[in-house]
Amino acid sequence: MKSQKKLPDIFDMKEACWYEEIYVVQKPTKKGKGADVTLYIDYKGKSKVEGKGDIFKQNSIELEDKIQEAYIYAYKRFILRQ
Repeated sequence: MKSQKKLPDIFDMKEACWYEEIYVVQKPTKKGKGADVTLYIDYKGKSKVEGKGDIFKQNSIELEDKIQEAYIYAYKRFILRQ
């Protein structure tokens, strides 16, 4: 049975993504201050991986958790190729 390697911590995953020009971007749902946001992954400025369309309040714990989850996903998909 093949054992899975332990992933690095979230800060190292983010740095690896940034080095490879992979970013999690917040997109406002409307114009104006404090507008809710959706997320997408910008892959090297060439393509976007859209999220499920979930909407988050700016500066919320849920948004921060989802951003971390998106970086973990991006790290696994684009860097580890899983």
